[in-house]
Amino acid sequence: MRICSLEICVIICSLLSFFFSSLGNTSPNFILVVSDSHSINAVGAYNGTLSRTNPTPNLDRIASKSAIFTDAFCSNSSSGPSGATLLTGTHSHINGFLENNNNFNSYHDSLPQALQNAGYETALIGRWDLGLKPLHFDYWKILADSTEKFNPQFLMGNGNKRIEGHVTDIITDLVIQWLSKRKKNKPYFLMVQYNATSKPWMPAIRHLNLYDDKILPEPENLETNYSGKATPARYQEMSILEDLDFKEDLFFKSQLIDENKTNVQPDSIGKKNLDAMTSEQFSAWTLSWRPRNEAFLREIQAGNSELSLKFQRFAKNYLRCVRGIDENLKRIEEKITDLNSSKVFFIYTSNKGRMLGEHSWFGSKWIYEESIRIPLIISSNFTQSSNQIIPNLIQNIDIAPTILEYANLDNLKRTQGKSLYKLLENDDSNQSWRDSIYYHHHKFPGEHMIAKHYGIRTKLYKLVHFYQFGEWEFYDLVEDPKENENLYNIQRFNSKITEMKKLLNLKRSVYEDKTNISIMPEDWRKIYRGPAARKK
Repeated sequence: MRICSLEICVIICSLLSFFFSSLGNTSPNFILVVSDSHSINAVGAYNGTLSRTNPTPNLDRIASKSAIFTDAFCSNSSSGPSGATLLTGTHSHINGFLENNNNFNSYHDSLPQALQNAGYETALIGRWDLGLKPLHFDYWKILADSTEKFNPQFLMGNGNKRIEGHVTDIITDLVIQWLSKRKKNKPYFLMVQYNATSKPWMPAIRHLNLYDDKILPEPENLETNYSGKATPARYQEMSILEDLDFKEDLFFKSQLIDENKTNVQPDSIGKKNLDAMTSEQFSAWTLSWRPRNEAFLREIQAGNSELSLKFQRFAKNYLRCVRGIDENLKRIEEKITDLNSSKVFFIYTSNKGRMLGEHSWFGSKWIYEESIRIPLIISSNFTQSSNQIIPNLIQNIDIAPTILEYANLDNLKRTQGKSLYKLLENDDSNQSWRDSIYYHHHKFPGEHMIAKHYGIRTKLYKLVHFYQFGEWEFYDLVEDPKENENLYNIQRFNSKITEMKKLLNLKRSVYEDKTNISIMPEDWRKIYRGPAARKK
């Protein structure tokens, strides 16, 4: 009997409908929340230096019934490269996204692509640092400019739209709208990316006075002369004292300070955000800051430490932004509960860490602990992953393989990560894990002037090579967890350093890192290490 083409289409559509319906009933849903530069020291569950201020009560509650990875790290502490790593499960030298302002290569296999091909509904909301418009997302609304914190413009498939409010609240509004309206016959993968904890640190109006009654504890190495480090530490441009600008980063009006202390540009990100405010927002912002500005100047005039004062102002603003994210995580959690989804796999992490005064810095990009350590909290209502502390060495290359294994899908063709499935499921058969994590920062000269470097971190030690300048650092993480003393030239560590170099070369080979690591000519090095080098 001959079947007409219309009947064939009906049959196919019916089969597809049945397939997706079955898939939706059996396959887990995934929500991946990524906050930019969320330091573990600003997460109560990690018992960091700022945990007693409790900036994250909601995240801490989620963590209390989740798996907490205590030793999770990024492989490149820059926003764009870290995002590409997360989506591909590969290091930057493999996926080609070496530095910010690159464009993501769509020819690489990616997590959303694999899920979309398997019948998942995929969505992306919030920050996007990968250049080109998102691929393999059925729905996306992304920030046109990731530095916008008030009344930001969003890009979407059918045009652009500026939305009034604080960016963290808006991103969550969009998340809740999508969860409410999405198709219910398919499982979903939702990626949420917050930007509040990236520069400029501008909290929501309701949080402006938060922590005014507190004096934040200072890191023990807030004041440092870098005598224990290689020269790259002395020539960076992320010093709280020297590089946090009064107007751009600390939001003083120019008439309140010595003009010689500010170099803000007319198109600066801080100014753009203030200009974008409504009159009501700007009035509330100005009214809140005026008495603190006056108090700050009185403290300066009294001879109190400018470094300490700037640290308090910067760190409190950062924690205020964290509080906004934490409040909005509760909103997402409540929405998930309301929807009563049968299987939800929830991941909270960050693309990188951030210095909160450690080494006297405010940025990232370094291999040092505060820069590369990231929160990683995984919760689900269908696995054994509740109430666990997992101390294994984890990297963000592991997230994509983990999601795909829980989705019962094949891994990406060239992934370098390892699924966390057996760790989460308490599988005793998983006796082996990685002995070290591998890191590589690829950009110099560039923002903050962080020299190119690569290295490895084990449970006990860290070895770093600043190859353009031919310099090394070696740290004993047990005796010196703050990485204050470079032991590379200490004779009694020679054998351990030799062992670590062998391991480093092995990891370079295993991860196929063929980056040119040659030392630069002496004339070139002098340009960036002379008396006037710091502001090149």
